[in-house]
Amino acid sequence: MQRVSGSYYDGRRFREGSVGWEDDVVVEVRPGRARTPLAEGLIVPGLWNAHTHLGDAIVTQELKGTLEELVAPPHGLKHRVLAKAKDAAVIAAMRRAMATMVRTGTTGFADFREGGLKGLKLLYAAVAALPIQGIALGRPVELSYDPREVAAILRASDGIAVSSYIDWPRHAIEKLAADVRRAKKIFAIHCSERVREDIDTVLDLKPAFLVHMVQATDADLERCADADVPIVVCPRSNAFFGMTPDIPRMLGHGVELRLGTDNAMINTPSLLREMEFAYRVARMKGGVPAREIFEMVLRGRRMSDRDAPSGIRVGARADLVILDLPGGPNAFASLVRASASDVRLVVSGGRPWPAPAPSVRDASMIRRRRRGVARSTR
Repeated sequence: MQRVSGSYYDGRRFREGSVGWEDDVVVEVRPGRARTPLAEGLIVPGLWNAHTHLGDAIVTQELKGTLEELVAPPHGLKHRVLAKAKDAAVIAAMRRAMATMVRTGTTGFADFREGGLKGLKLLYAAVAALPIQGIALGRPVELSYDPREVAAILRASDGIAVSSYIDWPRHAIEKLAADVRRAKKIFAIHCSERVREDIDTVLDLKPAFLVHMVQATDADLERCADADVPIVVCPRSNAFFGMTPDIPRMLGHGVELRLGTDNAMINTPSLLREMEFAYRVARMKGGVPAREIFEMVLRGRRMSDRDAPSGIRVGARADLVILDLPGGPNAFASLVRASASDVRLVVSGGRPWPAPAPSVRDASMIRRRRRGVARSTR
């Protein structure tokens, strides 16, 4: 068993103690310090990035232009760059973005992946070498409905996520959403980002969640709350285009909020940065407790496990982040000011990242095994 010690989050508050895991499951949560912990500090569940476009990481130039000019399909800058990019370059760019997520405490993400089946294959190639859990949401290559293409995407993905209702012919997006429902997979959609969209029409598609909703009215938010449809907000991305989500207003209407980093060409996919910015943006609109911002990055875990606890529990997947931060009553305030340098250790699916250096005894055993392998191949 491997263990970490410090102040751990139990879903309600921080307690002093130790957390132990075997394979990829938490098997021990107890008071007291472990004898030889891998790390000590503030222990929280792995963060979950509820909305990414990781393929965008291929775009590295300075960005100028409107939202439509940069990201809107089919002719936005990112779509033009992706269409010309070599597969190996896209995979390498996504892998760098994923490594950034892991280093900054993210152990899971949901990606809106462009490019049809090929786009999904590139995503899987990028994530294969990293200890991070991904929800892959594909989409058709064109803004049109082809039942054979949709069926193939659904077989190869966790669902389908599209840009916006207003981008699609109505009959096409309705057929697309119906196919996803029949397959019992995730259907998600951007909504009311550029302009306000008719929320009843969008909710008729039965989405698992919406993204953005910065142009939503109070009535729109109440409809989402009544329909129990979560909203993923991406404050840094919205701010890049001169908009900000009204987080206090959304929460005031009873909407479940999650947090995402959106386009990797606009933002580094660090939820630590996103939490800090979200807290500041919320303060401009009246403010919300730091704990609420932190909970937003934990709720995304429900995408992969509807019963995922908000705190660290025995039996849960061993996804942990250990930070060089104090515990106690101010822990939440410290979390929304945390940076990458505060991360001491990330455990994703039971795998420590970075892997702890081997002990002198272990290093000696590794050298002996390598010598044995070398002799056996001569």
